[in-house]
Amino acid sequence: MFLNRLQDFMWLMIVLIMGMMMVLPRAGCAGEVLDDSKSPQKQYSTQFKWAYPGQAGSMDQEKYLLLEGTRSNVEVRLDTADYKGQNARIYLGLPRQIQGINSIEYFILGWKTNRLFFPGEVRPGNRTLIYDGSIETDLMIDLFTFTLRVNANHITGKIRYAPIFEIEPY
Repeated sequence: MFLNRLQDFMWLMIVLIMGMMMVLPRAGCAGEVLDDSKSPQKQYSTQFKWAYPGQAGSMDQEKYLLLEGTRSNVEVRLDTADYKGQNARIYLGLPRQIQGINSIEYFILGWKTNRLFFPGEVRPGNRTLIYDGSIETDLMIDLFTFTLRVNANHITGKIRYAPIFEIEPY
């Protein structure tokens, strides 16, 4: 009987440790979500075009089916009042699930900025550093030009996504 209880206890500990291993890495790299509700516009329509028109004979299917859409002058306003006077890193991320596509492997959001934030790109389920330094204002404002690249073969409907801005003070 003692042996059965010991085995039950060992299995319980193994399950708990495995559960913690699955949760802790995610919690360790996630920042606090920044409020971007003061941004003037939340939804945009994007017109897509073929990324490589007229070059069908000399490319693989990945490039052949690649669509690209650009949205310029997207004003992003991040409420950083709670972090004023601190150093912090700010990230732009995307949720793992994107409505309107059946494979996140073929979805890339890229951007250029006007001055304050770093340019970059991100795939669903990931995040990219856009700022590293001192937070000096209550509201950080910049203009983004977003470029969305998606493989046409994986579009299942209207594409909807929302970038998430996270902050990590240090």
